Amino acid sequence: MKNNKEQTTMRWWGGLRTIGGNIVSLEYQDSRLIFDFGFIPHPNSEILGEKVKTRTSRFVHDYVSLEVAPAIDGIYEEEDVEQLQDLQSVQEDGKKTAVLVSHLHLDHIGSMGMLSPQIPIFLTEDSFRLYQALEVIGEGVRGYQPNLQACTYEESFQVGSFIVTPIQVDHDIPGACGFHIETPDGNLFYMGDFRMHGNHPERVEAAIQPVKERGVDIFMMEGTTLSDLEQKRRPLVPDPCIPDRMKTEADVPMKMRDILEEFEGIGIFNMYHRNVERLESILALNGEMDRTIVLEPETAYIADKLIDATDFSIYLSSETKEESMNNKMSKWKEELLQKYNTIDATIINQHPRKYFLQNSYENVLELLDLQVKDGVYLHSNAPPLGNYDPSYQH
Repeated sequence: MKNNKEQTTMRWWGGLRTIGGNIVSLEYQDSRLIFDFGFIPHPNSEILGEKVKTRTSRFVHDYVSLEVAPAIDGIYEEEDVEQLQDLQSVQEDGKKTAVLVSHLHLDHIGSMGMLSPQIPIFLTEDSFRLYQALEVIGEGVRGYQPNLQACTYEESFQVGSFIVTPIQVDHDIPGACGFHIETPDGNLFYMGDFRMHGNHPERVEAAIQPVKERGVDIFMMEGTTLSDLEQKRRPLVPDPCIPDRMKTEADVPMKMRDILEEFEGIGIFNMYHRNVERLESILALNGEMDRTIVLEPETAYIADKLIDATDFSIYLSSETKEESMNNKMSKWKEELLQKYNTIDATIINQHPRKYFLQNSYENVLELLDLQVKDGVYLHSNAPPLGNYDPSYQH
């Protein structure tokens, strides 16, 4: 796809040298698509850490200036880029632009609040429902209210000269999809993130046929586990078998149950609550063990709205109690606490062995209130995700 105004062109703005942060633009004349708009890891990101005050009124300007957000013409509001001389605003550009979101992990949506509200952002209906829940609990993106447009798997829609078809794949978050795109110069399939060891590998297998029928000239996917300098040690041969030592998503809850049986104290787990299927499988353990599952309010809200399961209690942290005493509690939290049984550290400490408690890393100091002797902490694909994050050692 050559760099010519009369031909379809592609440009990579992020994701080539990072874990996630994919941002790719596809253009033909005055039509443009952008695939995902997540937070791009960049050395300058450290400047925006806890010790530097972020300027709310200059949010977009500062991120673009520091190259943390991409300098793409025609996607930002005029007031946000008026002092960036080489960048056109959405009002000046005139292209018909849309953003396609493959799924709701932050490395794919973290920067979309910077986009002008004039830019439509397409995501699947499942992703749309999850985002609505995240927004309620304060985990929507920062910035403008995104102009979200729900789309349906395998139902095509048009953006300028492009015909777009979302196709379902399997990932550890609801709503994950790839996008088949028909352009005037050929067809492309952007797969986003996917996995074959989850609960629905058949979704990935099933995606092949509709993509094949529509035709593909370019196939794009993430390669997070590839090294910077990948060496071809042996031929790549398709093999659908899961390696013996690799756990599938279906193995995780039973592995948790088996570990918990070995300990006489409290069970604590830290998980990414956007992984709704894992949350559902953990809640299903209620019939497999003699512990009460206790969730933080934010995760309980997701369970209440997106999972057909109600057999859990909600943890009353010291901060939640303070919110209640000072009448500062959010309405969604008040309603949730009235609906479910609540448990605090005093109750848990009477019989720690009876509980399996969720504790997010940001709330780790709550563990100082708990009797954790003879207990176990299960870190289940939760932030901090790995050694590259200094918090992981903590």
